[in-house]
Amino acid sequence: MRITFVHLGREHLGLEYLSSIVRREGHQVSLAYDPGLFGPEDNVFCVPALERLFDQRRQVLAAIRESSPDLIAFTVYTGTYQWARGIAAEIRRSLKVPIVFGGIHATLVPEVIIADRNVDFVIQGEAFAAFPDLVAVLASGRGRLDDVSNLWFKRNGVVMNNPLAPPLADLDSLPFPDKTLFENDVNYVDDYVIITSLGCVFNCSYCCESTLNRLYRHQYYRRRSVASVMAELTVMKARYRFKEVMFNDALFFTDREWLRQLMAAYREKISVPFRCFGKVSHLDDDICRMLADGGCYCIEFGMQTWNEDLKRSVLHRNETNAMALEAFGRCDRFGLRYDIDHIFGLPGETVRDHVDGLRYYSRLKRLNRIKCHNLTCFPNTTMARYAREHNVLGAEDEDKLKKGEISDFFHGDAIRDGRLKKAKDLFSKCYKLLPIIPDIIVRRLIRSGDLRVFDLIPKPIVIIGQLLVAVKGRDYRYLVYLKYYPLRIKRSFRRKWSGNRKVAKSDG
Repeated sequence: MRITFVHLGREHLGLEYLSSIVRREGHQVSLAYDPGLFGPEDNVFCVPALERLFDQRRQVLAAIRESSPDLIAFTVYTGTYQWARGIAAEIRRSLKVPIVFGGIHATLVPEVIIADRNVDFVIQGEAFAAFPDLVAVLASGRGRLDDVSNLWFKRNGVVMNNPLAPPLADLDSLPFPDKTLFENDVNYVDDYVIITSLGCVFNCSYCCESTLNRLYRHQYYRRRSVASVMAELTVMKARYRFKEVMFNDALFFTDREWLRQLMAAYREKISVPFRCFGKVSHLDDDICRMLADGGCYCIEFGMQTWNEDLKRSVLHRNETNAMALEAFGRCDRFGLRYDIDHIFGLPGETVRDHVDGLRYYSRLKRLNRIKCHNLTCFPNTTMARYAREHNVLGAEDEDKLKKGEISDFFHGDAIRDGRLKKAKDLFSKCYKLLPIIPDIIVRRLIRSGDLRVFDLIPKPIVIIGQLLVAVKGRDYRYLVYLKYYPLRIKRSFRRKWSGNRKVAKSDG
């Protein structure tokens, strides 16, 4: 069977795993891909005019047609659902083949997606078993759709909803991800992304992981063995000779003994710098020492706000500011740089919260950068309910969320209060430039109330300032991301105007 995956955005590990699974069963796989250059999925340079110039819609449609698929499979986030829906409608006019949707948005609102006349199947939740089972039924013409777990489908116009199966217990049983799928668009020599676990043990109100926890009755978090992780890294290092690793787990250091074994093996056999995600409440001297000795150069923490009441009651996070400052101090002592995620637009926030954030952030010694996000509400999450109760979302917005018409993590703005909106614009500039501004200047501006000077800084200067922040902090991943632009622009021109469309193919 010929399967074509369709995707907008960055490299997608879930698709790579599914590709490996169905290839193992003898099926052929191809990818129709749009990196979303300069669009909402681009968190560095979102420029609508350039997005239109480098739009890959026609190339994606051509790639799908040229692959002569027997099945077309989309994975969708809330923010990419409308794009995928448009591609599905367009391709259905010329190809009468089954179309299946999966991904987090399909998990959040399967009933909305299956109602689309151009969608034949929806997989809710984990697809490692459900997708190959669906492929087997369609390829053989035997078996029953009713036996495919997690599947939504239509029979004689009636929507059928199969029971949800437990998540895969043994992640080590998965084949290694099919990195060839994105090989034409990702330079793995610069940056290799890997997961060592799935899920999260916490239940932050704004995060889709909390929905998965509820869906699977808090049985969704699982971790790979050290042997499995090291086997993948060893094989892929020989193949790609990568210079950096990104451990893309929601939380990397939740198991001390597992981390100790992994860091020892990693230092001996891989020995390239790496980044990871962490939680301040889980960081102590022992963890810091293991990470530093293993080769970690940066940890990304989800701070989100310095208002402890909001953090506890709205975000469902229990770390205190004292814990955070203690964790950042440990990173300073052990030579670990750190990124901090900060969210604007939280229900109940005030301008004072942003001033407090600036005061605290300016004291941090090895702060790499502050990643400024706008509150993004995903349908059927606790945060969506909070946002509705606090008038951050209107009644009409709930339906738009389900349809994927409002969800932009980096560039959208749901703040309705004009004063808070202006404050967000000002303080996001402050935060982005903070690592290159001396603390004494920040403190003087706070005391004098002259922070409005940041309103005078135009966006291009802020972008240049962020580049200086990356250079100052030797932010390898940020610089690699910038390095991709000339490469992707070149490839986009080649696809768009020379007719040399590349589709990542594998004969299985």
